Amino acid sequence: MNQGQKWYGPASYRIKIKGSLSNQFSNRFDGLETHFENGFTTIEGDVVDQAALHGILNQIRNLGLQLISLERVDPNSIKQENQK
Repeated sequence: MNQGQKWYGPASYRIKIKGSLSNQFSNRFDGLETHFENGFTTIEGDVVDQAALHGILNQIRNLGLQLISLERVDPNSIKQENQK
């Protein structure tokens, strides 16, 4: 991220968790894309603010899922990867 970027407000995130999410659980992450590959689920997309990000992390904790990584990403990188 460049130095001029704001660190508040809307941002795009990529969250990796161990294992696969069933459709029932993936629906809890409305508006975010979920992908399963090589034993890990990636949840990614735009998040409106820090409070919403904490809500997502709380969902992960409440579902008993193992958080592997959380990364703030360029929104264009998500769009490009999803088009492949």
